[in-house]
Amino acid sequence: MALNIDRGMNLTSRNTTMQIRQMDPKAYQLRANYSAFIVFLTLLGMKRSAKAAGRNGFATGKKTKNCGNPKFEWFNKDVGTPLTNAAAAALANATTLNVTAGDGAMFTKNDLIYNRNTNEVMLVTDVNVDALTIVRGLGTITEGISGEAITADDVIVLVSSAFPEGSVAPDAMQFKPQEHFNYTQIFKQTIENSKTNEATEYYGNINKMSSQQKDSFDEYLLRKSRAYFLGQRTKRTDSSGRPQRTTGGLDYFIKTNVMVKKAFGYPLFMDFAERAYSYGGDEKIFICNPAMATLIQKEVLANKISIEVSPKTKEFGINIRRLQTVSGAMDILVDHTMRQIYQFPTGFALETDLIEEMVLRPDTWETGIQDKDVDGLKDQIIGEAGLKVINEQRHAKLVIDPAAAD
Repeated sequence: MALNIDRGMNLTSRNTTMQIRQMDPKAYQLRANYSAFIVFLTLLGMKRSAKAAGRNGFATGKKTKNCGNPKFEWFNKDVGTPLTNAAAAALANATTLNVTAGDGAMFTKNDLIYNRNTNEVMLVTDVNVDALTIVRGLGTITEGISGEAITADDVIVLVSSAFPEGSVAPDAMQFKPQEHFNYTQIFKQTIENSKTNEATEYYGNINKMSSQQKDSFDEYLLRKSRAYFLGQRTKRTDSSGRPQRTTGGLDYFIKTNVMVKKAFGYPLFMDFAERAYSYGGDEKIFICNPAMATLIQKEVLANKISIEVSPKTKEFGINIRRLQTVSGAMDILVDHTMRQIYQFPTGFALETDLIEEMVLRPDTWETGIQDKDVDGLKDQIIGEAGLKVINEQRHAKLVIDPAAAD
């Protein structure tokens, strides 16, 4: 047998199967910091739980449970506005004013009312369903004789009451709170390995259950995050007769203050802030996708507007910026989950005191749930929670759609 040798220089093209691969032991995740909204909500809940227990910092684990029923309820109080409309035209000397059907109950004898269209102040002397008996031209030289002609749909403002000396108490007011509710939703994510695969050595240990737990938890948060944006509230029965609940998200609840505009500009954002603060509040956090954040950044640079680091950055350890508006502070938090689910630049202005994650079962890893006779490993993360959005009118949504009618 001849010698098993070659002549010449030994090159890397030879014996390629014998070469040791230069492999980074770490597997790099493409996504990073995607679920900002759900992380912020979780930290907010942990902080509230700690405060309720008289402690500083953040509560963890079972201490974050703040719900005892898969259907959680709350009451919103909305006293409405002091505005109604004239139901019909009335002459300048008419002593009866008819208002929108059903609105007469907001008035009582000795109320002062104001016609916003004509600037006339009147005094109510009697109320009969939706017909107000009035003294015209209060405070003018024609008081009690005439005022200004009233046109149908004129805006009538309830100003205040003016009682004479020795008068009796007026009819009592009744405030009618509105009941609202949402459901918790069961979230699950499972990982599974054969014991042979668990024992096999891989680059980056990507086969290990511990590594899969981390990747699975990231996906778990993304799914929960998408539910808190897009979820529809419902309770149904599955094919096996078991109750199945889904939680309503921001899009489900926020209906009143929704602005859809064709183009973005700083004046538009100020109008949006005014609308978001139309019912008051101290500060809002604007959760937005990167497309909306880019539009804001461009306007900030173009108009040389100061945008500062929010105090919440230190409080929660998340990158949050703050833009001051005349209406109030607007913290800005970019959520990359929204990049995938909203086609256009989109953002939600949320009042943090009026939004909460209701946790029936805190997120928990249950390990070793495989059947006893299975030569393998199986873990699952499970949690049950839902979104509580109080007084949806105190929140707002902004969308920049190039096809909007504007």
